[in-house]
Amino acid sequence: MALQNYQAIQAKDGAFRPEDELQSDGFGRLRLNLQMKFHISEHIVADVDIAEEPNDFGNNGDRDFSFHQDFAGIEFDLLGLTGSSQDGSDLTLRIGNIGAAPFQFKGFQDGADNQGNALIGNGMIDYATAENGVQLSYSKSLEDGSAITGYNVAGHMTTSSFGEAFQDNRGYNYRLQGTLEFAGGFKAGLNMFQANQGGQLQFVNGVASLAGVTTTNYRFGDGDNYNFSASGSSERDTHLGIMPGLDQSILQLNLAYQPNPNTSIIFMMGESSDDYTFADAAGNAVAGITYFGDDNGVADANGTTYDSSTVIRGESSVEYWIIEAQQYLVPEKFYVAARYAEAENTSELIAQSDNTADRLQLAAGYWFNDRTLLKFEYVDQSEGANSGGQIGAGFDGFTSELSVKF
Repeated sequence: MALQNYQAIQAKDGAFRPEDELQSDGFGRLRLNLQMKFHISEHIVADVDIAEEPNDFGNNGDRDFSFHQDFAGIEFDLLGLTGSSQDGSDLTLRIGNIGAAPFQFKGFQDGADNQGNALIGNGMIDYATAENGVQLSYSKSLEDGSAITGYNVAGHMTTSSFGEAFQDNRGYNYRLQGTLEFAGGFKAGLNMFQANQGGQLQFVNGVASLAGVTTTNYRFGDGDNYNFSASGSSERDTHLGIMPGLDQSILQLNLAYQPNPNTSIIFMMGESSDDYTFADAAGNAVAGITYFGDDNGVADANGTTYDSSTVIRGESSVEYWIIEAQQYLVPEKFYVAARYAEAENTSELIAQSDNTADRLQLAAGYWFNDRTLLKFEYVDQSEGANSGGQIGAGFDGFTSELSVKF
């Protein structure tokens, strides 16, 4: 896979980093993915995704152009291995990298792997990542003429790391997911996440440092392809940064309706909370990981903190909903798509005013052939002062992508 993008995006007045308010348009770095699958035996398969992806690996001044393991694992067909295969049934054990996301039925942007996403950016509130662990999933297709045509149940346990983490009191992340498919193109899914990483914290006068603490990777989601000159390309600045990701929980409902191959609508709603809240060095709660400095009651960009490293006890939480639609105007050739997301920072220690963020994305896509896709998107994000947004007031502009997959 390969992808090249071009963007013309500006932060709105009042950004945390004033230089983001006046950016040049231009091309981003080329993104590359090489995906391979190995059939070890009839019932054992290994996979690996090798990526040169600045969204994930763009640190060190964007000088790192190396390929990295982006996603890999080994899957065991347990029914086949035990000689108990059944038509329409599948029981799979996966070890290695486990994809963790509460959303379903929609595509996702991951480096050059973008053609399943009708738009360009990921969601403003997409809690998604990959970590190391184990997953068990069972799927069943039903062909008896009932209203339910199939279902899936999956659960996983991971450590809060894409690498290794063995420090004292580091917990695990858990997910339980259920999906139902109905005749007529309707689907419904429910996801529950729970992390328990708070045992690593050491409090002094009610304040704890995040230094040396492993947090859940999904607390900020994966990278968007909206880039700002004042921050590294692997930053997650366009995602909300409300929760530290320690004892974080997520509950999300996903509904999808696809009456025909040319039309799809997806609705998602959820809430996420953590037992801890970001704080400044004095132990005062702040709305998110990035917050303005204060000079005698006046916001001071010179004192702005971009990566809060301290937390206090107290619930941080967010409630959100997203709707996404795609319509092919020319079947298999040209489509339009839209996504709208709204999120409210409902943290108990944060003022419940000016605490909402929203994002509108409008896009169009054209397939030159079944392997080459050109996409355009307009994006407009607004962030209240207490929303947990990391740009400061939001941003808007245009972006585009040309990608190939073969």
